[in-house]
Amino acid sequence: MSPKVKKYAMLVMGNLLSAYSVISILKPNGLMTGGITGLSRVFERAIRDGFTLDKTLELYLFSIIYYLLAIIVLIGAYIFLGKEDAIKILFLSLTYPLMLFLFTFLKLPPLQAIVTTTNGDSYNDLIIPTVAYGVLSGFGTGMILRSGFTSGGSDTIAKIVYRRILPFLSFSQVLLLVDGAIIFSGLFVFDFRIVAYALITKYINMKAVDMFVLGIGNRRVKMEILSTKYNEIIPFIQTSIHRGVTIVDIEGAYTKAKTRQIITLCTPRESLRIKNFIATVDENAFIYVVPSSTVWGKGFRNIHQDELS
Repeated sequence: MSPKVKKYAMLVMGNLLSAYSVISILKPNGLMTGGITGLSRVFERAIRDGFTLDKTLELYLFSIIYYLLAIIVLIGAYIFLGKEDAIKILFLSLTYPLMLFLFTFLKLPPLQAIVTTTNGDSYNDLIIPTVAYGVLSGFGTGMILRSGFTSGGSDTIAKIVYRRILPFLSFSQVLLLVDGAIIFSGLFVFDFRIVAYALITKYINMKAVDMFVLGIGNRRVKMEILSTKYNEIIPFIQTSIHRGVTIVDIEGAYTKAKTRQIITLCTPRESLRIKNFIATVDENAFIYVVPSSTVWGKGFRNIHQDELS
């Protein structure tokens, strides 16, 4: 299988897994989460509670709302971030909602955990669906990221907010604010228990993404980058990723060519963003990633703490 075919196969599989987890796990169990998916669930619930809908419209309401929100985010990315950023999310903005429609149409059996008590009563336990959704959607997102694409969800919304409204905060802080605002907006239409489960799904989702991208337990990584485009790469790491950079002058043993090695410490997700950026400016770059279980120092774990802190 050629790298290009493998890339798009992973992209399609990631989309299918994400769409399945939403339609067959999240919705049937009355759950919500962050990102556009969570926002769509809030709007869907509000519309259903406020209006009497045709059965067909009610069935496809979530997918329709998601499609509209994805298009709005796409337009926002084009206006506020530029054509390049819009192109990165164009494919998923147009195709992922179609997969939501597909799984809605297929009406696959939902994944639910029906528990029977000792007195014969039954209820739908939400813990198993919450964990299952977090893991499956996280792996789906991981596949999408590994294929070189971005989902165009809360990451893009946070990027717009960061660039236009809150540039004095770090991007990770803005992303946390955006996802937090979406999740807690669920309090208007869901009870607190569902919002609490949404926080759990988001946490598991993020951990699953990191596990898929660079393996289990690799919470931090060291990146060593060899590229002649270091004047473009270093500012990106410093201003967009907000990580420190160490520069080492080196010489190739065979070619005797002198260049600079870039060294940075970051999260697995950030390393993927750095790699994707480097691919756009220098296809001949050499990148070496070393997993690190623990990093002490500024921007990471407090130097006075250990694994039990």
